[in-house]
Amino acid sequence: MTAVTACRMCGTEPLENARFCHGCGSPIDETDTRAEYKQVTVLFADVVHSMSIAAAVGAERLREIMGELVDITTAVVKRYGGTVDKFTGDGIMAVFGAPVALEDHAVRACLAALGVQEEAKRLADDVQERDGVDLQLRVGLNSGQVIAGEIGSGALGYTAVGEQVGLAQRIESVAPPGEVILSESTARLVEGAVLGEPELLRVKGTEEPVPARRLLGMGERHQAAWRAESNLVGRRWEMAAVEGLLERATDGDGAVVEVRGSPGIGKSRLVREVAAMAAARSVDVFTAFCESHASDIPFYALARLLRAATGVGDLDASAARTQVRARVPDADPEDLVLFEDLLGIADPEAELPKIDPDARRRRLTALVAAASLARRDPAVYVIEDVHWIDEVSESMLADFMAVTPQTPFLVLTSKFHPSASAPGT
Repeated sequence: MTAVTACRMCGTEPLENARFCHGCGSPIDETDTRAEYKQVTVLFADVVHSMSIAAAVGAERLREIMGELVDITTAVVKRYGGTVDKFTGDGIMAVFGAPVALEDHAVRACLAALGVQEEAKRLADDVQERDGVDLQLRVGLNSGQVIAGEIGSGALGYTAVGEQVGLAQRIESVAPPGEVILSESTARLVEGAVLGEPELLRVKGTEEPVPARRLLGMGERHQAAWRAESNLVGRRWEMAAVEGLLERATDGDGAVVEVRGSPGIGKSRLVREVAAMAAARSVDVFTAFCESHASDIPFYALARLLRAATGVGDLDASAARTQVRARVPDADPEDLVLFEDLLGIADPEAELPKIDPDARRRRLTALVAAASLARRDPAVYVIEDVHWIDEVSESMLADFMAVTPQTPFLVLTSKFHPSASAPGT
């Protein structure tokens, strides 16, 4: 029997002997590795001209290089919740979305691909200095349906097979050295990513060229494309209820609303409709997304929301600090240093107060609460996918929500809930 290391629905580490996930409530099955259809993103990474490198450095040194390369790429894949399927001799195959089902498998795979290239370039510098050879990787990604599970009657391990796996490998084989190439199916799932112009690739085994895009980077607000696909139908009661709360909030009687339900049934669409309703009333809307791969990074979700609320996202650090200090002119200077560090705009010459994490959280909470109570203009704060929120942000947001009834704010959160058949509020 193989112990489950993460919930298949939300990726939460299960408690010992738990029958259900404490993150999303899904059943935990420790033994089911039967082959099943899965929606995944497959990543292939391969060393360019590996035979030439082998001839230049010898078999033993090549083994050392490949061992280090596999170690660092495996660490990156695991960081983003992927599974290393196999070592291919001069690279790896990884799968995102199996065995743990992931709604954002394409986003995670893209982040991992960029991370793999970054780590490979660091290793390449050492290899160049020591061996005088050029180590480069090419990476290819493709998304779609595969069959994943124990394949065959022998103990061959968990793997994924299917046409989409083969296409991922072929895309990787024609990727330029040092680059990441996405199939069109993957590119559609990472709305907000920084992509190159569409191009057609000639890959082995296909009669027609395959459309693809180069992955250049991931913007701060990258999100899976499914957020924009659902239609809002039959939600008049929910919309009317939230509209009433929004009107009360603009009069100074704030409220907190949680929208929960299963994936794809309209949570994000309902949130967007409320945001549009607020914007039509000239009410500021500030949005942040929690992400599964960042659920263990302290302050991650809160920092994103505060960066949106303070409007520092498009400013350089110096201008951002000036803007923040103008908004909270009476704040303690040490608290301001902590706040600027939280937002990622700290002066590199400023020394952070030497306090423990709990004291830091309390001081930041007090500053945020004071700034919130001082604001007179109505606002809507949206936090999506709070089932992935980090623990520190969750604690601080709970304190923020406690003072919300005394403010002109509507706080709107969305959360995965496996038993809900419609978005509930």
